[in-house]
Amino acid sequence: MSLVDSVMTPAKDTDQTMSQADRVTALRPRLLAIARSMRVRDPEDLVQSTLELAIRHSSQLRDDEKLWPWLVAIQAHEAFRWSRRVRETVGWPQTREPASHDLELFAELRDALDSLPPRMRASIVLHHMAGLTVAETAHALGTSENTVKSQLRLGLQRLKESMT
Repeated sequence: MSLVDSVMTPAKDTDQTMSQADRVTALRPRLLAIARSMRVRDPEDLVQSTLELAIRHSSQLRDDEKLWPWLVAIQAHEAFRWSRRVRETVGWPQTREPASHDLELFAELRDALDSLPPRMRASIVLHHMAGLTVAETAHALGTSENTVKSQLRLGLQRLKESMT
């Protein structure tokens, strides 16, 4: 029984099922953090849709150790599907947080990320923020590893230039 299936199926050993359910639930904040960087209208809805798709297609998860990259790939595909369907992107709120060096630096990074093309931004977010490997990022975006490497190199170069 896969990890996602065990969350949906009542089990005799409640403690084991709860710990597995806790593992899935623990990924929700990480998915939400990534969703917020994807410039979608409602990050909470994206995470919910991701988890619904994961449950619906749980039979496709062959290795429970690959749950995180699998969920991120679903979320990336869903975000791109939404953006194609809506044909608009909604940026970060333009309000600034109270002044402090860390918050200003974060806002500058956020703005620099927003200025990148969607695929380049997604490559950086998935690889550097979500911790996916280049191969996992390529799979999530439906592109080659070389394309991801190029997007990472160019994206990081653009971020460095815009933040200096």
